[in-house]
Amino acid sequence: MPKTRIIKMEGAMNFRDLGGIQLKGNSLTRNGVLFRSDGLSRLTVRDLKKFESLNINSILDLRHSEEIAKAPDRLPENVTVQSIKCGFYAKGTMQLFQAVNSGKADVRESKSLMRQVYAKMPIEHIEEIQKIIRYILQSEKTPCLIHCMSGKDRTGLIIAIILKAIGAPMPAIISDYEMSNGEYQTVDVFDEGAQQESIKAVMAADPSYLLASFSAIEKVYGSFDNYITEALILTDSELNQLSHLLSG
Repeated sequence: MPKTRIIKMEGAMNFRDLGGIQLKGNSLTRNGVLFRSDGLSRLTVRDLKKFESLNINSILDLRHSEEIAKAPDRLPENVTVQSIKCGFYAKGTMQLFQAVNSGKADVRESKSLMRQVYAKMPIEHIEEIQKIIRYILQSEKTPCLIHCMSGKDRTGLIIAIILKAIGAPMPAIISDYEMSNGEYQTVDVFDEGAQQESIKAVMAADPSYLLASFSAIEKVYGSFDNYITEALILTDSELNQLSHLLSG
């Protein structure tokens, strides 16, 4: 997967284009249609000019209102960008942070708790996932950016579901997810009691986390296809429309 998909910003460390991802057959996802990133509150003047050049029409912000209040997006003033709030706290996240901050959760426990959070996300947040996909289906809303705090967990799951829905194989989905490893913006959810290795485990884009989501989908719905039709209630026509929009 080409590293050129990464869009280097000074104030965002996990910003990239979803174009160029291998789908079934010889097709690839389109460049310049869907983007993903971490928080935008620290974008610099140079970043804002680069952001403007991407011609992004809309932003789907997956952060909870409290997170947004602490770090509102910084966007170009001379460009109209529609910002849609689709925020949620993934179920189990607060308990995860409490366990890590207590100092009692070591790396193994932290990873286990992360897998539990990921297993809940596609099941407990169906309404939000539906809203996001149906918004993207409105082609006039693209190019579109999806982001959360670190651009890894909530954003990572949504992107993974979208990619799988349009025919991306799991190795390609995992490869995109793992691109979120590396430097990340400072977050204010950990305190002095947390073990540093446990923090690193939580902030990592560990494939086992994302695989826990898809395992939960299969356990509850029998298959990903059933999840698409029974939970997200997407029709064949909508899936074809999504595929046409995002793939070349």
